[in-house]
Amino acid sequence: MDKTEIAALAHHMESKDDILALLNRLKKDDMAETGLNDKFYPFTMKHINFYCNPNNTFHRYKQFKIKKKSNGYRQITAPRNQSFMLLLRYVNEVFKAVYSPSDYAMGFTEQRSVVTNANVHKGQNYILNIDLKDFFPSIEQPRIWKRLQLKPFNFPIPVANVLAGMCSMKETRTLEDGTKKDFYVLPQGAPTSPIITNMICDTLDRRLAGLAKRFGLHYTRYADDITFSSMHNVYQKNGDFRKELVRIIQSQGFTINEKKTRLQKIGGRQEVTGIIVSDKLNVTRRYVRDIRNILYIWDRYGYGVAYSKFFPKYKEEKGHVKKGNPDLVNVLDGKLMYMKMVKGEDDSVYKRLYDKFEKLVGKMRDPLKTTAHSITYMETTPLLDFEKKNATEVIITESDTSEEQAMTDSGELAKPHRYAFFMLDGKKVFASVNNGIKPEMEKRKEQLSISICRDKNDKQFWLIHLSKKVTVPPLEPVDVDELNKELDVLLDIIGHG
Repeated sequence: MDKTEIAALAHHMESKDDILALLNRLKKDDMAETGLNDKFYPFTMKHINFYCNPNNTFHRYKQFKIKKKSNGYRQITAPRNQSFMLLLRYVNEVFKAVYSPSDYAMGFTEQRSVVTNANVHKGQNYILNIDLKDFFPSIEQPRIWKRLQLKPFNFPIPVANVLAGMCSMKETRTLEDGTKKDFYVLPQGAPTSPIITNMICDTLDRRLAGLAKRFGLHYTRYADDITFSSMHNVYQKNGDFRKELVRIIQSQGFTINEKKTRLQKIGGRQEVTGIIVSDKLNVTRRYVRDIRNILYIWDRYGYGVAYSKFFPKYKEEKGHVKKGNPDLVNVLDGKLMYMKMVKGEDDSVYKRLYDKFEKLVGKMRDPLKTTAHSITYMETTPLLDFEKKNATEVIITESDTSEEQAMTDSGELAKPHRYAFFMLDGKKVFASVNNGIKPEMEKRKEQLSISICRDKNDKQFWLIHLSKKVTVPPLEPVDVDELNKELDVLLDIIGHG
């Protein structure tokens, strides 16, 4: 279905039954498009009743923390199971079909990004950045419920009740007097939460845009990051603009994070949503440096060494890594695409780094290293050498279904499987174990090797196998201390450009 058809059906919803019918229609069409008609299992009213109850927080959501760019961590609350995730994704499709964010909302909006947000404020003398404190959890269920009854939704109360409940969760807070109280709030990490923030902030955007027009300023909002800019200075702390700004934000139920409020003047570094703004947009020096570091290590010492340097830092920065090991190739590709988006495809720095990246990927995917089963052995190291070089121990074990209790797509309980793991700078990395390794051979590590591989779908994985299974020329030995010294010298010489 296209957006027009979804919106038409959404505007005719009057009950739970109507919601269920539309969500199943979206799910069935989605399955048909991907050729999975036989995998279609409809949502039931039992699903609707359970998932619309925000009190079922533990069974609906899992929580983890990711590291902020500044100090501290941000708590993410994400759907615990695939069924709930899918349901919320289809609810989100309904919201997107009916609602279009304001012209000033740059986040979570099609055709807009951090780049379009930063571009509005390019070449200005003064830039004021403001952060809203506890943005997602400050939006409570009653506000969502009420917003869904207003234009452009105009949902009747029974429909608003169900959808607001699905998109909220219970959060118990300790008040100043020591007592505990339950609040029903917007979870940061649910597929529906981003668009809901824009829905709730429509009035905020309209009033702040009016304030900006009155003082001759530019205004944008990217999620909880609010930015004003101008050629003239009206941003004095006790001035009329700042007083009115605080009043509007507080009247909309939000609080300014004073620690993150900053006025950036021309001549110093001006940054908007992580992008340097002056006469043109640019990424930070550190961003370029990090990419160049990894490419240098990869080129000189191999993909395995580059990965061993990348993974611990990546996990530390993210604070949370999804199931499986992150793919360095995909991460670098994403970082380079972001650089292209900001700096432009003709930028000399971007072109030089991307050319180096493409050459390295080409060498890695050498057809001579690919088996008849389309498994490419990118790099292979004897297991004992790998353990010594990385000061780690590779442990082969068997999964515990009592911990997983995972269900397959067919509804069957996942079977135990053998796997391996090891530590890189305190971070756990998982590896597959070749079926040719029998349990009695696990301790004979002198007969085993470890390879970084890619499957036929270009997915990266580590594999433990018999050394005679594949032959890849060994890499030159690496002195980590010497490597770090060389990198420091290199970076001092080449600088930013």
